[in-house]
Amino acid sequence: MKFVISLSFYLLSTGLLYTQNMSFKSFRDYLVPASRLDSLRKVERTMSQNSQSIEYLHLLIAIELSKSFRGDSITTQQYNKIVHLATKHKSTLGLAMANYIMGMYHSSWQEEVAYNQIMKAKSQFALQKDTSGIIQCLSWSLRQFTQDNPSYGQFNEELRLKMNRESFTQLVALSEKSVHAIDRFTYYRTILNSQPPFSREISEKQRIEALEAANEILDKNPNLSFLRKAIYRAAQQSFLYLKKTDKLLEYGLKTLNHPDINATFTDYRNVANTYIKLNKYDSAIVYLEEALRRVKVEKPNDINALRGINKRLKEAYFGISNWQAGIKAYDEYDKYNNLIRDNDRRLAVYEIKEKYSFTEKEAELKRISLEKQVAESRNQLLQAQNEAQKREAAMKNLSLENQAAESRTKLLQSQVEIQRKERVLQLAESQKELLFGGLLVALGLIGTTLIFSIKLRATNKKLLELQQGRDKFYTIIAHDLRTPINSLNDMGGLLPNLIQEGKKQELDRVIQQIEYMREKTQLLLNNLFEWGKSQYFTPDVTEARQQVDVVPLVEELYQTYLPIAQSQKIDLLAELPASFVTEIAPKGLLMTVRNLLDNAIKNTAEGGTISVRVSPAAVGKTSNGLTITVADTGRGIAPDQLHYLQQVFAGKVKPEVGIHGLGLGMILIYNFARKNNVNVHIMSELGVGSSFEIICKS
Repeated sequence: MKFVISLSFYLLSTGLLYTQNMSFKSFRDYLVPASRLDSLRKVERTMSQNSQSIEYLHLLIAIELSKSFRGDSITTQQYNKIVHLATKHKSTLGLAMANYIMGMYHSSWQEEVAYNQIMKAKSQFALQKDTSGIIQCLSWSLRQFTQDNPSYGQFNEELRLKMNRESFTQLVALSEKSVHAIDRFTYYRTILNSQPPFSREISEKQRIEALEAANEILDKNPNLSFLRKAIYRAAQQSFLYLKKTDKLLEYGLKTLNHPDINATFTDYRNVANTYIKLNKYDSAIVYLEEALRRVKVEKPNDINALRGINKRLKEAYFGISNWQAGIKAYDEYDKYNNLIRDNDRRLAVYEIKEKYSFTEKEAELKRISLEKQVAESRNQLLQAQNEAQKREAAMKNLSLENQAAESRTKLLQSQVEIQRKERVLQLAESQKELLFGGLLVALGLIGTTLIFSIKLRATNKKLLELQQGRDKFYTIIAHDLRTPINSLNDMGGLLPNLIQEGKKQELDRVIQQIEYMREKTQLLLNNLFEWGKSQYFTPDVTEARQQVDVVPLVEELYQTYLPIAQSQKIDLLAELPASFVTEIAPKGLLMTVRNLLDNAIKNTAEGGTISVRVSPAAVGKTSNGLTITVADTGRGIAPDQLHYLQQVFAGKVKPEVGIHGLGLGMILIYNFARKNNVNVHIMSELGVGSSFEIICKS
């Protein structure tokens, strides 16, 4: 008991030493305290009565920095608390640390926000002349924001590469001048962990030298031993870029076995992935099972991690022909995949509703605002008319008074008469000017009223178009859902009779048909989501084109539809090259090929053949294009319907659902082709089959 009390007192004393007695003047002062999260939390409980002090601010920063090292997220409430205390104590360092931690948190899912916060922290560290803080920000930007296609999309690749070189030059200059070991360590870690395209400028020799130098710094500075895991992970990332699988495995195992490193499920998963690259599936299974066990303890709500590990387990078990375990892992993968897909769909529906609601409310507010402006203009016009009438009445009264005065002064001398007439003429001239000015004001107000009326008419027209788009969207949902729902109702009524009569073959056939209708309904819902997002509610938003390898995308669709084709006794063939990289919108391309395969299966009878082919296509004088062909030996397309489809994809006719049997899938293909400069050629003959060619220009 005495030993436990002594140990607790020692831990609390250690935490207090690093938070109350240390002088926090730069980024590096937080590193060692941040490596002792448990002790910091105990100290936080003892300091709850002094939550407005500068010491409590340093304690909160050290805790959140420690959590970020472990991959935990900082809450907005904690961030605001740190900012409030830093502002109260006028601590620029505290504000810089808060922005740096929030930048680390957002880097995995909001890169534009993360980049802005890291750059803001860098400016605040510069005001403090905190070299370590500046180096950390430069290192983080080089490690995190150098991908070929960053989602924040602020700069093109050439400008981004130039900025990275400038940041790297500044990082080298600062680390060479610094006398602190952590700054040199950060420089070496940046070299190892930099990402494409910047990483291509760093040679293999530079990487090896950086790894040796970083390990030497940690050996000489035991207080920094908690950073061993960071440098080992950076080494693995570097060897992954160099395709040095043996070294990648060596440092993966070192990470698991080093006494200074507390390995997590990520480290076990990395080792397993390396074994899969080496086709050593037995070893991969051992580490994947341990990674799965650990993730359920460390991060049980991380669905993406659970899905990824089960997907790798499936590959490993299939690699050693353990089909039962592989199918079990695949079922787990499919379960988590459906959870993620359902979350994405709910988010998509929510976004569509929010966008439509916002657009409708905005139009309503504009209409109300214009009505108010028109009413104000009318009131101003009425006031101007009343003013003009008053002036006219005043002029009449003045004229009568002048006549009375004229009759009374007839006997006055001629000189007085002349002077009076001159005054009357001057007054009349002034009244004419006032009347003319009033008329000009009235005309101006009438013109303003007409302008606002025109704007109100245009706003009402746009609101009517939005309402028509909404009604059309509901009509398409009812139209396209009617057939699969009716089919499922019919088969649902048939199932009890087949089960009661014990007709197994007919029952298997109905179950296969239900599975096929499930796949079609899923495709229909995906099409409806795509149509709802792109057709009316967000007409200016298009999917970004990017450099992608088309072959794996088509291969994935082929593997998805192969069991469906086999269940209907249709031969599904694929002619795919090893690789074909082009610039295209990947989601739109997947949607297009998926719809063509679905139409081909629907229109091909038993014993028929469907082929999918990816091949180069000549575009202009070069042959750098891409052709994806989906052909079938089905019933073909009627001549009038074929002519209508060819007119649609030639851009001569606007497609409409229901015209010549046109479905939502073809409209989505038309929108994809129009937005991505893609040509679609259709050939068909009744009783022979159909062929669809998608020609993508590089």
